Amino acid sequence: MTTETVQAPPSFDPVRYTRQASRAFSRGRTRFRDAFVDVYTAVLALGTIGALAVGLVLALREQVAQAWDAGSGRTLVAPPSFALPDGTAAAVLVFAALVTVMSVARKFGPAAVSGPEGYWWLSLPLERRPMVAGRLVRRLLLVWAGASVLYLPFGFVMDLETSVRGQVLAAATFGVGAVCAVLLAGLQQARPASQSAAERRRGMLRGLLVLALLSLITGRVAAGSWVLAAGGVGLAIALGLLVFSRLDRIPGRELIRGGAVSGHTGAAVYLMDLNEVGRALSAEPDGVASDRAAHWYARGGRTPFGALLRADTAAFLRTRGLWNRPVLVLAVFLVVLLTGGVQPPLLQLGMLAVAVLAAVPALGAVARRTAIMPGLDMLLPLSVSIVRLSRMALPAAALALWTAVLCAVLVLLGAGDPSLIALGALAGVGFGASAVRGAYRVQPDWTLPPKDTPFGPIPSAQAGSMVRGLDTTLLALVPLLLGLFLGYVPWVLLLAQAGFSAMCVLVVMYSQPK
Repeated sequence: MTTETVQAPPSFDPVRYTRQASRAFSRGRTRFRDAFVDVYTAVLALGTIGALAVGLVLALREQVAQAWDAGSGRTLVAPPSFALPDGTAAAVLVFAALVTVMSVARKFGPAAVSGPEGYWWLSLPLERRPMVAGRLVRRLLLVWAGASVLYLPFGFVMDLETSVRGQVLAAATFGVGAVCAVLLAGLQQARPASQSAAERRRGMLRGLLVLALLSLITGRVAAGSWVLAAGGVGLAIALGLLVFSRLDRIPGRELIRGGAVSGHTGAAVYLMDLNEVGRALSAEPDGVASDRAAHWYARGGRTPFGALLRADTAAFLRTRGLWNRPVLVLAVFLVVLLTGGVQPPLLQLGMLAVAVLAAVPALGAVARRTAIMPGLDMLLPLSVSIVRLSRMALPAAALALWTAVLCAVLVLLGAGDPSLIALGALAGVGFGASAVRGAYRVQPDWTLPPKDTPFGPIPSAQAGSMVRGLDTTLLALVPLLLGLFLGYVPWVLLLAQAGFSAMCVLVVMYSQPK
């Protein structure tokens, strides 16, 4: 009998060697003048951002303090009669932010390698953990720093009575919670392939419970609880040790997928292409089948427009997670509305506008995919305007339903007359057209000379490109906000809402393709 001796992997680290060689190559070809200009530009940009953030916080602190005054006047939706714990609205917003961080981190990996690294390094008989640990640690540090800085303005607005020291401690704790969310996404990435769907759901539920606990801890830390802050740090350390012990279990295809999504998103952000960012983040490792969509598509159509409409309907029903963002945005908006105390109507209308702007782009996912190759629309035996009309049908119907449900809930809470439901449904049609208009956003012309800004040069045509879709959303939103402010819908306002929504549809149908 012969025995095979298993040799331990060599200690050679290709990641460290490649980075050292890359730094040596770049250092020999970088002039001090260029490095100084880059550092000066970065410091100037960060200083400008910091000055704007400080000015915004100082300006909003006094205004929000006056707006949240209980005696400031009428409110759109009164708070519930039963008592709710203090800070419930802030805890809900923190929980929603942590869940968003976890879901986005899962799309990025969070453990990942680039394409060349995956094809060259993962096939070598080397230990896999050192290859991905360094990048994961850098991502955790960036997430902590970014989440802590972004929390500060919202922390000052949500809790005006907390001291600056408490706000800084709460911001650092929120950054720790964001790190825990990334680590929970890493645990999902390292789960065995043989794990059943029920076990995956239980793991997801445990992760959500951990994030809920961290959201409650963040609110209590703002009051000066150092013990809870230390507990959050201890939880992050425990999750980190657990994730790093399982890095070698992550399949190579999963590491390559995370690196591909990260690279795709980074390139889209660098080119300031919002549609491409949405396509990169909507990438899923597996597909979804729908019997309803298959039966609908199999019936065929008598006319070219009918066949195209059936194809768009099938694609709409087959899109994974299409309703996740609208439903979550609606739930968060209602919870904050009911738990935020007595709020002035302008603040509540502002929250409604933010909810609409966050939910509308999600239902344009199918149009963003078809907009990748607009030349295919020209091959159809239909005019471009009719093709755009087919693309708008399902998003308009879905957003009309979503806005009608939102207005119905507001009516039940005492916001006004039931005619607001019809006003919301008409506004939803304009929102659907806006989702498609944003999906067919014009690409920036990089041949034009850029404009100098405090944040660096930007292409001249990019400002108009990024506003495309947002303009028609605001156009359809104005009559809805006015009706909610009044509490009833005059017939003139109903006609204006129908006219504005029809204008949004016509703008999308007859805008010149680029």
